[in-house]
Amino acid sequence: MWGRLVISDVLAIGAHPDDVELTVGAAVALLARQGYRVAIADLTRARLSTRGDEATRAAEAAEAAKILGVADRINLDLSEGSLLDDREPLHRLVSLIRETRPGLILAPYWEDRHPDHSDASRLIQRAYFWAGVSKFGDDQPPHRPKRVAYYFSHWETTPSFVVDVSETFELKMQSARAYRSQFELPPGEEANTFISRPDFLQRIVARAEYFGSRIGARYGEPFLVREMNRVEDVVRWAAEQGEVG
Repeated sequence: MWGRLVISDVLAIGAHPDDVELTVGAAVALLARQGYRVAIADLTRARLSTRGDEATRAAEAAEAAKILGVADRINLDLSEGSLLDDREPLHRLVSLIRETRPGLILAPYWEDRHPDHSDASRLIQRAYFWAGVSKFGDDQPPHRPKRVAYYFSHWETTPSFVVDVSETFELKMQSARAYRSQFELPPGEEANTFISRPDFLQRIVARAEYFGSRIGARYGEPFLVREMNRVEDVVRWAAEQGEVG
């Protein structure tokens, strides 16, 4: 189904090519810069997008991955609108998790205006569990990542933590602009799509500035985790946070 993949510390999963870039591209670039092996998995090829054919989107995704500095990028070639319809998506994603063996998965938040984003979140949560059950799916050794951290696309709620991504935010914007078929109007065409409107990328910047301001940074990217976080030394924890007010 795919070539041999690298073992990864982090697996960032998006429903479509460009989802990871537009949401947590700066955090992904920061993790890669910090020396972690980061892989991106796109669940679909975005064949239903208004603009850009399959080959164009694939080339744009490869360019964006290079900008972010990730170790690997894979497309599971699932069908848009059908991520939860049958067993094939779950089995493919379980196999991918077992092959890449990440400690952390980055996944879309389970509430969003785009049904594929919500469905992808639910699919990832199921695959995260079943990948650790030896009698489920393929014959690879079971593997369950330690955590799933959820990122926000169109809708958001109070995050569990915010990452200071000031150092790599410009790489995020460069990777987003690599999707020229999505952000540049073809010659002679005047109608904008939802994401090609001039204010779309401006809203990406404004969100990063807002969350950055909440932690005393220029830019921030928010995440949500379901689990309660454990702190054993609250004084050391407080010292490591620094002053943000």
